[in-house]
Amino acid sequence: MVHRRIAYLGALGCALLFQVFFQDYFSTFLLAAVLLLPVAALMLSLPGMLLCTVELSPSAPTVVRGEAAQFRAVLQVPAKLPIARVRLTLRWVNQLTGEKQALRRDLWGGGAVFFLDVPTRHCGQLTCTVQKARVCGLLGLLSLPVRTCGQAEVLVLPVPVDPGRPPDPAGLEQRGAALRPRPGGGPGEDYELRVYRPGDPMKSVHWKLSSKHDELVVREVLEPARAELCLTFDHFGSLEDMDKTLDHTAALSRLLLEEGRPHRLLWAHPSTGELQDCPVESARTLLAALAAALSCPVPPAGRSVLEAPPQPGVCCLHVGPQGLEGGEHP
Repeated sequence: MVHRRIAYLGALGCALLFQVFFQDYFSTFLLAAVLLLPVAALMLSLPGMLLCTVELSPSAPTVVRGEAAQFRAVLQVPAKLPIARVRLTLRWVNQLTGEKQALRRDLWGGGAVFFLDVPTRHCGQLTCTVQKARVCGLLGLLSLPVRTCGQAEVLVLPVPVDPGRPPDPAGLEQRGAALRPRPGGGPGEDYELRVYRPGDPMKSVHWKLSSKHDELVVREVLEPARAELCLTFDHFGSLEDMDKTLDHTAALSRLLLEEGRPHRLLWAHPSTGELQDCPVESARTLLAALAAALSCPVPPAGRSVLEAPPQPGVCCLHVGPQGLEGGEHP
């Protein structure tokens, strides 16, 4: 833009000199034309400059690590109004790894498209934003800021791997399971005694013990409660180990969903140790859980989820870069 302004001032100076040394109608007409040219150009381009927008979107909302991730910036100008150029400053960042880059590109005319290819060497949440966007008039002497659509995101998912020997969902349900009253009662070896409550079936009354007390005593049959299953992993380490850990965690989670076993993904914040808990009941909630894990920065060292106190009634399986590590933990 600076060189255009210098060129215009040079043309204006030449027109003024021409008017001084050659005072006739042509020199006057030429000087007036040079003076009015920026005004006419601004009147023609101002509607497009005020109404144009830059739309930023991902070519695909999710990709697998190693596949092409791409953002698309489109210059939208209503009714094809004339404008000269829009200069964009784009910035992308991987929320997990901290990788980032900023670059500048020019878009010429309504409907112009720019594709930004982003490397996907590691998993993570890729976020692309328009840091700066300005549109120039037809002569390039004036620029105005352009409205943008905010930011676009691409989720780089773990690579599908073989989870190895799958855990037995039926067996996992009994690990760490507490006893609970069986709905509807029935026969059973485990039971507890309690005071009769209105609505209890009379066949559950323990008459022998009730005869020794001033109130009815009920025998309530118990059954093992279904233990809650968690896949735990540490959210720190080298980027290569983090990628492998996420690969195995996602593969085991999908395997459990195929077996009809809802579960949770659990990890500790590497700095504070606060547990990050995401329920997984379907492919949609698994994607949401992975998005939460992939949007948190991963430091080289931090606090392990294994340091957290045990949770009663919960069966935890710890996942590392090589898959399941040591099986169940408290």
